[in-house]
Amino acid sequence: MFLPIKSHRITLNLISHKHGPGLYNILNEFKVAQYNDYKIPLSKTDIKLLIQGDIEGNYEGKTIRAAIEHNTNGELIGTCGLYKIQANSAYIGFELTPHFWHQGYMSETLKEFIPAAIHYLNLKTIYAKVSKFNNQSEQLLLKHGFKIQKSDNTYNIYQLFNR
Repeated sequence: MFLPIKSHRITLNLISHKHGPGLYNILNEFKVAQYNDYKIPLSKTDIKLLIQGDIEGNYEGKTIRAAIEHNTNGELIGTCGLYKIQANSAYIGFELTPHFWHQGYMSETLKEFIPAAIHYLNLKTIYAKVSKFNNQSEQLLLKHGFKIQKSDNTYNIYQLFNR
């Protein structure tokens, strides 16, 4: 496994049940939820099942969800992960508590997470499905080398090729 990864301000660790309370708060935050596929409100049981699914998915090689922990106090500030992992491709998803938006935390996360994931899983392509209204995530993906692949009325699909 390529986690944990420690950078200047954050540490990426595999998600675990200890992250439940923090993830509950993040995913139920309206500013985050408006761009996610999860319907809110999520219950504490929903979060427990979500994390358990991530743990099982990691064991089965289907998903990887990293907890983004702030190095100052170990607080969970977001997550970043891969899903729909196939032989040479995967989808990436991420969320960050709004208090840490516009400070470069998710960019720092992707800078560390993407190369490690590509190397560990031998990925050729990473995709991202993004709400057309989520301009911040779209700009972040473009900054990290993703290109738009296709679009519909609701989502844009971005693609990153490993060269």
